[in-house]
Amino acid sequence: MRTLVFKLIAISTIVALLSSCGIGNSGDTEEPDDANTQRATEGRISIAVPKEWSQNPDFKPTLNGFTSSWANSQEEPTDIVRLSSDQGQGPTAEATMGYFEANAMFKSTHGREFKLDESKDLEIENATEAKLSTWTTNEKSGRTLRGAWVFVSTEGDTAVAGVEILALELSDEDIDAMIDSIQFDPTK
Repeated sequence: MRTLVFKLIAISTIVALLSSCGIGNSGDTEEPDDANTQRATEGRISIAVPKEWSQNPDFKPTLNGFTSSWANSQEEPTDIVRLSSDQGQGPTAEATMGYFEANAMFKSTHGREFKLDESKDLEIENATEAKLSTWTTNEKSGRTLRGAWVFVSTEGDTAVAGVEILALELSDEDIDAMIDSIQFDPTK
């Protein structure tokens, strides 16, 4: 009995030491943030999306660099997230944001009703620079579409990762939670 107790103490100590050293699950990007979400990942960037959402298997990369898409419905989506590990639009998050904002405002890439709401810096772990812009426009039926762009870069690497959120039904709180869930791993 005494030997069993010592073995259990030894095993518990080893497990505790290995856990504190970071071996095992370190809460990396593949784990969902909670039971109601899943992590959508594209290379170096990921975001928590609702568990019911699915990745569009037929998504074709956009001209402005998004390479994967997740939505609340593949047949008639009202809320969409698009991701890119490398937008290909600029050497920094700030330059890429400038490209998107200028095209939306002056080339009407997002409709004549496009209105830029807020632009600010974000703090995202492992990023040297992270930018957020939120905006609205009208979609083809006239409903207000709320959008957000987040671009992330790291010093010495010209690849800028990006997220675009397009929402007709998500609440502002849902959009904010998604933005807060963004993770960036420049080593991928």
